[in-house]
Amino acid sequence: MKKYLFIPALLLAMALSGFIQADSWVKYNCAEGHYSISFPGKPEETTQEDKNEEGTPFKIHSSTYAPNDKEVYMSGWIDMTTFYPKNGDVKQMLENSRDGVTSAMNAIKVTTTETNLRDKPFIEFTFFTNQSAGKGRIYLVNKFQYSIITMCPIKTGVTATADKFIHSFAVI
Repeated sequence: MKKYLFIPALLLAMALSGFIQADSWVKYNCAEGHYSISFPGKPEETTQEDKNEEGTPFKIHSSTYAPNDKEVYMSGWIDMTTFYPKNGDVKQMLENSRDGVTSAMNAIKVTTTETNLRDKPFIEFTFFTNQSAGKGRIYLVNKFQYSIITMCPIKTGVTATADKFIHSFAVI
């Protein structure tokens, strides 16, 4: 009899752990970057200095959560106010940004899945490296560039968690 009581208790514990895990999402608000996004855990923030092709300095702000060494959730932003092209082609800028990100990831295959040039322009894409499947969205809004990138094990491909992360992004 005790054995049969253990099984429902185990199932209840598993169900509750699933609820706890679903509630472990952390809403990240970045006042300086004017955005919010929900991570599946607490992200770590970093900032690095860089220069554009003309030598204008800028900062790359990133927030990253990596639950293990094969899965990563990243959001980043750049204030492009000082070097935003006066007559820039938004679609070309998004494509160049996508190409820069996927090149840095050593992607061997890249597919654009959606391009939106309306209200909050973005490009969405999937990519594959030798070890990972990834998905990303890059936005250009009010002279800010936002990059939302996920990487998952190649065996699982892009997960529902990765999609939930990407779709939780909001400009505030």
